[in-house]
Amino acid sequence: MVFSVKVENFTFKVWQGAFDALEIEKTCIGLENAVLVLPFSSMPEIDLSEEIVGAATYMKNLADFSKKINSSIFCGAKTKSLEVRHISVVVCNKGRLVDIADRTSNPFDDNLGTSNKIKVYSSKKGKIGLLIDADCTIENNWIKTAPSSDVMLCINRGSSLYAKQEVKKLASTYGMPYIYVDEVSVDFANS
Repeated sequence: MVFSVKVENFTFKVWQGAFDALEIEKTCIGLENAVLVLPFSSMPEIDLSEEIVGAATYMKNLADFSKKINSSIFCGAKTKSLEVRHISVVVCNKGRLVDIADRTSNPFDDNLGTSNKIKVYSSKKGKIGLLIDADCTIENNWIKTAPSSDVMLCINRGSSLYAKQEVKKLASTYGMPYIYVDEVSVDFANS
């Protein structure tokens, strides 16, 4: 299932379900420069050491697919590096692996690693602030990210009515257009 959402200058296509290149490509025809968002359920855990040596190619396939559909992709993924697991988003743009962004907060102490940097990505249409999982419900993250973003992309692992409501409240407080994506729903608002 695909949701198409226009938020400010961006067209977001949100795929719900396992990654299926043929089906996704059909839905993205004619929408060059859209932003494709894949929730955490679309990819299995990605072992970064296997990706580096070529034993696994999930990230290469995502990058190649972003070139084929001429778009950016933000894909929620559980990643593993040297036995440390992360909640991440793989970012690809028109054939290139741009980044692997990790969640910065771990309020649940779920034995997963964290990063120390929230990311903002630039495009011709504007800047996308990225908040991952629990990061999207923490006000300090919005305070840091909102001033340098044109739209906030919140990708949450699982499904949480609390997270969806908190994102809506924080977006309203900081006057930010946003799109919230979890395993079963999409929510958004323009400024």
